[in-house]
Amino acid sequence: MLLIDTRGPPPERRAERPAWEPNWRLWAWVALTIVAGVAADSTHGVVAYVLALAMMACACRALIVVLPPLDGLRDYRQ
Repeated sequence: MLLIDTRGPPPERRAERPAWEPNWRLWAWVALTIVAGVAADSTHGVVAYVLALAMMACACRALIVVLPPLDGLRDYRQ
């Protein structure tokens, strides 16, 4: 028995954009990171701690936008 794969290539997860077009999702997360960092620096106590956590969360979201998906075999369908 011979198995021949006749499926087409999988569709791209992210749409390609021209090199000159900025990635607005990335810059929105970077801007929110900066705003949360400045706000955390100007406050004290628990509010500063919560804003520092928000800053870290925004920075992680910016990294998710930049890095390729690392889902591994979770995307694999048989």
